[in-house]
Amino acid sequence: MRIYKYYILSFVFSFFIFNGLIAGDIPADKRPVKRVVIPEKKLERYRKDKDFDYVEKVDEETIYSKFIKWISKKIYSLLEKFFKWLFGVKKGMKILKLFIKSLPYIAVLIFIYFIYRFLLGAELIRTGQNKHLKEPKVINFNNDDEIIKEADLDSLIRDAVNEKDYRLAIRYYYLKALKKLIDNGLIEWHPDKTNRDYVNELKQKDLKSIFKHLTFIYDYIWYGKFIPTEEDFRVFKDDFNRFAV
Repeated sequence: MRIYKYYILSFVFSFFIFNGLIAGDIPADKRPVKRVVIPEKKLERYRKDKDFDYVEKVDEETIYSKFIKWISKKIYSLLEKFFKWLFGVKKGMKILKLFIKSLPYIAVLIFIYFIYRFLLGAELIRTGQNKHLKEPKVINFNNDDEIIKEADLDSLIRDAVNEKDYRLAIRYYYLKALKKLIDNGLIEWHPDKTNRDYVNELKQKDLKSIFKHLTFIYDYIWYGKFIPTEEDFRVFKDDFNRFAV
């Protein structure tokens, strides 16, 4: 959940900065102004009407608004130098203006991508459901919690290896490592926790370093959908077998 908040805050912050960049690029309205003459008798009535009070009220600048203005100028200055260096002065300024106008749309697309990647994608990974990869018939569990608490992980590892499903075997090896930590009271299991949460929960530096390495292997293979070869599996298996709590 913390990573979702980080990306949402980053998106909002970027949106305000982009607005600051774009606001300085809006051309002035140069259309001729038609003068309207108001009879003197009507002026007093208009003066008393609040809807016709056009006195501009300048809001006091806050530290936040000053910071946004400052960082917007800095970013614009850096972009201006970069585009001029890359495309030349005249062409670079045209491309820069087009780029700045496109920033809000780019930010929205990036935000949608992260929503998909970290909400929808994470949910599919958490349940272990993958339609494109073969799941063995030896187990009916779709939930890590049930596998850790009820399954014979050694038996599941052997079955996966016999079927040459090395990716699934690594999954069970990782769940076995988690089970060791839980049984020894070193971490507290919760279905909504991430693997990174479990790494950060460990206090022993040596154990934390080893488990962090195993987590990297598991994330790369399971979340990254990497299919290890038999030779890859031998190396990874040795790493997991050396994990002693």
